[in-house]
Amino acid sequence: MTTHTEFDLRHYGHADASAIRGLLLDVHDEVYEGSDDPLAGREEFAKFVDHWSAREVFACVVGYDRGEPIGYAYGAPLSAATTWWAKVIPPLPGEFTAESGARTFALSELMVRTSWRGTGAAKAIHDELLRGRAEERVTLLVHRQHRKVRALYESWGYREVGETVPFDGAPELCAMVLRLGA
Repeated sequence: MTTHTEFDLRHYGHADASAIRGLLLDVHDEVYEGSDDPLAGREEFAKFVDHWSAREVFACVVGYDRGEPIGYAYGAPLSAATTWWAKVIPPLPGEFTAESGARTFALSELMVRTSWRGTGAAKAIHDELLRGRAEERVTLLVHRQHRKVRALYESWGYREVGETVPFDGAPELCAMVLRLGA
């Protein structure tokens, strides 16, 4: 494991999507190698990358250590027409789920290659992605089974608001929220 803790954190957006697509998929493939998750295959994951990066408000931060990509985080604000909250159990009140396109940033992915886990890379990438965002909160979905990952997010200030299976074939996920600027 590397002990290097100074990372080069680079921002990318919708206009950069085609240039970074291969990098995002390659890091994902390494992180999920050997996974039995049916959504972890390259072709399935590419659909998620393409969905999020097609949005003009797509935001991504890639971390590098001496020029080598170590991980990334990406997402976008939820639109007023989002179905993000629709299947959360218990159902959330309308004032909580109402979206304007500028209220909630959805953190779709955060992953760090194995050699850089435990170095602070995940937190650095996460914080850089959210630095200066105008939304009042950020939300993410995490596998219900991944207690250590949920505990990590809780240590960063996230709180669980319910559980969801957002689409057919998805695993049981916990919906979590972090207030920004708190």
